[in-house]
Amino acid sequence: MGRFKIGILENVLNADWDDVFPLAKTLGYDGIELGIRAENYRDTELWMEGGLDALAHRSEASGIPIFSICLHTFWTYTFADPNVANRCTAKQIALHVINACKTLGVQTILIPVTNPLELPLEEAAHRWTYETRAIAAEAAKQEVRIGLENVGRSHIVTGEQILEMIEAVDNPFVGAYFDVGNAKMLGSDPVADIHILKDRIVQVHIKDPRKDRTPCYLGDGDVDLEGCLKALTGVGYRGALIFETPALNDPMATAKRNLTALRAVGA
Repeated sequence: MGRFKIGILENVLNADWDDVFPLAKTLGYDGIELGIRAENYRDTELWMEGGLDALAHRSEASGIPIFSICLHTFWTYTFADPNVANRCTAKQIALHVINACKTLGVQTILIPVTNPLELPLEEAAHRWTYETRAIAAEAAKQEVRIGLENVGRSHIVTGEQILEMIEAVDNPFVGAYFDVGNAKMLGSDPVADIHILKDRIVQVHIKDPRKDRTPCYLGDGDVDLEGCLKALTGVGYRGALIFETPALNDPMATAKRNLTALRAVGA
């Protein structure tokens, strides 16, 4: 058994929510992350009548817990949007998922801190802080952690910037969903960022991109994975590591190889 529990996002396996639980089990993963997208979020089991019971049964039957739910919807409905209706939709989605997580026993939701309209960073930061505070109260009530992810086209890239936003929101249930690969791609130092964020990290995405962004196996990219793992251990992180890696030509074979590679460098 390694130091960390390791999970996988369902689209890394090119799997739907029916199949991802047994596939993750077969490959030796400890849990999964489910992602919801703007085009069909209302058609997922998080919104369907009886859907939460079905998910809970599937998780229990497979022995594979849901570690987290990723709100890809925030690439369409974002807190940075000057359109009030779109921000309200983003908020409604987040609040619905927070309550669904409470029912399912899921501890974490991932919210990517997006700015797809590429608005001035100060404007985006102001809206993001204000709207995140509004949903943080419900997250605290339900004891569900909000993990704010560092992504492209955002006002948070470095560890300092991520920490500044977390401190501005000022709620113990809001922290960083730190993506080591995104940090590297965006020009930051993921090892240094981990030491800055410390116990504010609620969960971690693992990927290993190359500088030219061509898809590759874990260990073939430019991220210091061993250094990141040592840094996470050093700051006392004991949460899960979630693969958000390219599927390449064979999703199952790639996921198996990547898991072996991460274990080999100390996970």
